[in-house]
Amino acid sequence: MAFTCVFYVVMILIYGMVIPSSLAKNFNYFGNLGFTRKRLNEAKEIKNVDLIVVGSSHAYRGYDPRIFKKAGINTFNLGSTSQSPLQTQYLVSKYIKNLNPKFVIIDIYPILFSVDGMESQIDLISSGLMDREIVKMSFDMNNIALYNSLIFGAFNSIFHLRQQKKSDNKGDTYIPGGYVQSYKSLKFKKTRFTQKITISAIQLKAFKKTLEYLKTNNIKYVIVQAPFSKSNYDSYTNNEEIDNLFSGLGEYYNFNKILNLPDSMYYDDSHLNQFGVNIYNKKLLEILRSKGDLTKIAMRN
Repeated sequence: MAFTCVFYVVMILIYGMVIPSSLAKNFNYFGNLGFTRKRLNEAKEIKNVDLIVVGSSHAYRGYDPRIFKKAGINTFNLGSTSQSPLQTQYLVSKYIKNLNPKFVIIDIYPILFSVDGMESQIDLISSGLMDREIVKMSFDMNNIALYNSLIFGAFNSIFHLRQQKKSDNKGDTYIPGGYVQSYKSLKFKKTRFTQKITISAIQLKAFKKTLEYLKTNNIKYVIVQAPFSKSNYDSYTNNEEIDNLFSGLGEYYNFNKILNLPDSMYYDDSHLNQFGVNIYNKKLLEILRSKGDLTKIAMRN
């Protein structure tokens, strides 16, 4: 058994160094979607911001720190690819003291409340995060691909066995503050199969823990559902149920009901491009100012 364990680890390391990612079905350490490593490295150096944004790719593609800066608000974006509430809870607890925000925007993409969080977990591991909490979360998820990524990640963080490749997203530009800019407008399907969003009890529990953590630390927050294409949004049959759930957890805005943006404002059927972000961010700031959420921050700066 001892020999088998050592042999397995050695083979994972060799596998990770030489096998193309396209052939690695039970091992995924090679991706670099959304510049997560670059964002987290920057987060280590940033201190005392006014506002942070957490959430999935909707977060890091949807909130431009340059627009918030013009409004007098210093912002950092802690979004990551497919970030589920489990990873949001982890990232908030890890970085909140250093970033020391006065306000948090929690961007939700409801379908990610129904996933196991493995894709996001692998993204964090392959971006260099390796600590006791990451290991514990990975064992709780109990998936072979995750274990393999964890083994390779642990050794790679020490011995630098393989460099992470550059982002596959051509046309994307990383903007300091954690944001990813794109002016692309891709063609996407205008009709989709209908489906119901099923909320995972584990993910909802993690989400509520994040809210409680913010409350305990006297940090104000707002829950926001960024707009995505109408064909995508309309494919979900229980949007009203989702709205009722999140409106009961705090100040909540569903911008699929507030804005009606044309398809040209979207990168794909799920994400805004820069043209859409410009409109969305200005409207969000207008609403938050009218509620008094950001007025004191902007005045202080």
